[in-house]
Amino acid sequence: MGRELVAIEAPEPYLAVTWQVNNFCNFKCSYCNPGNWGGANPNNGNLDIYLNNLREIINKYKAAGYKQFKFFFSGGEPTAWRNFIPICEFLREETDCTIAVNTNLSRPKAWWEKYYHLFDDIVASFHVEFANKERYTENSIFLCDKVNYLSSKMLMHEERFWEIVEFAEGLKQVMPNYFIEWTPLYDELSHVTGPWQYKDPAKTEFFNTHNIEIHQSVDKPNKRADTVSYSRYDDGTITFCNANEIIVNGDNFFTNWLCNVGDCIFINPTGDVSLASCGMGGTVGHILEDISNVGPKQITCYKDMCMCGTDIIIPKIKKSLELS
Repeated sequence: MGRELVAIEAPEPYLAVTWQVNNFCNFKCSYCNPGNWGGANPNNGNLDIYLNNLREIINKYKAAGYKQFKFFFSGGEPTAWRNFIPICEFLREETDCTIAVNTNLSRPKAWWEKYYHLFDDIVASFHVEFANKERYTENSIFLCDKVNYLSSKMLMHEERFWEIVEFAEGLKQVMPNYFIEWTPLYDELSHVTGPWQYKDPAKTEFFNTHNIEIHQSVDKPNKRADTVSYSRYDDGTITFCNANEIIVNGDNFFTNWLCNVGDCIFINPTGDVSLASCGMGGTVGHILEDISNVGPKQITCYKDMCMCGTDIIIPKIKKSLELS
């Protein structure tokens, strides 16, 4: 029997804001819930209200002793949202924070040349059904030494599985720095889903030997990140918390754990604000309206499986350990 995960910890409290800015995407992947790309919620509200409410949230957490902040933008495709760049520029001016984005990397290289300085972390999801392989490769080569963290996240499509493997192996040959994540699919990417059951045993076996591959041969910013979490195991081992690794290892089950849901704010495509994206923390406001109930909070989790990367890294502890 292997080691057991017993806690996710942070050296000091930090607020992680995950903002699903809207549900418009220029890709319409077969394995992705249409609610993530249909475009019914463009979320194009008044920019000044967004900024004022963001400022209020930041100040509230600072007053509670939080010094570090991380903003993670997803979608849809966040780089297509009209308020995206103005909000990132505001955050850069307002506080010392980490800004991350989950993107399909479909913007042309000229766009990234203009705006890369706004980002610390980029999760570049590769969706084989719609991705332009040449553009994805060109942008990856450009960004791999410009940002602190660039993840080439391979979404392992059932029918084109080995094509994706071949493409990622090609990336490794041309990127001086790479961080390849081999990511198993979920049965429709949503908050109420289960793991994809691959029909070919060879594909399932692939994940037993392939999780993350890392190489660095040229300098990159290497900004010190205080908005990080660590995994603690029952054998005393403490490692950097990587959500993909936890999912692949089947450690993403936290029923009856104590979870600091207030350390993670989730803003959905309609603008509703909740504590964590899983729904366990409840809706506490709206980013264009009242956000007075947003704040730190700890709960006992009763959800079976945690599958959102930003929810997984929320500080949490196995209740039996906390009570011992």
